[in-house]
Amino acid sequence: MRQHHFQLDKLSRLSTHLEELCALLRNNGQDEASPELTDEVAATAGEIMLLLADHGQDELVCGTLADARHLRDVARSQQQQRNQIEAVSVALMNDVARIIHAEKRAA
Repeated sequence: MRQHHFQLDKLSRLSTHLEELCALLRNNGQDEASPELTDEVAATAGEIMLLLADHGQDELVCGTLADARHLRDVARSQQQQRNQIEAVSVALMNDVARIIHAEKRAA
């Protein structure tokens, strides 16, 4: 992975926020997530995409961008299934964690 100039603190905060949203999804007890919660998930995925947009030539970043796009699409779909949103969120959080780890190791 070539060195990037990510805003690692902001990327980390967004990942933490996504984790908090997943906890809310798990705790709501319904199969469908609320529109407010899914809007927040979609917005958070969009913010992650914006942070990574200029670094899309890296394989790990490309995969993370694809996961963020997928999460945004799933969260905005008509069938906002809690389990699917949570699964895609977890994949995105794992990708973000790998980027942060790689960047810290390269520094």
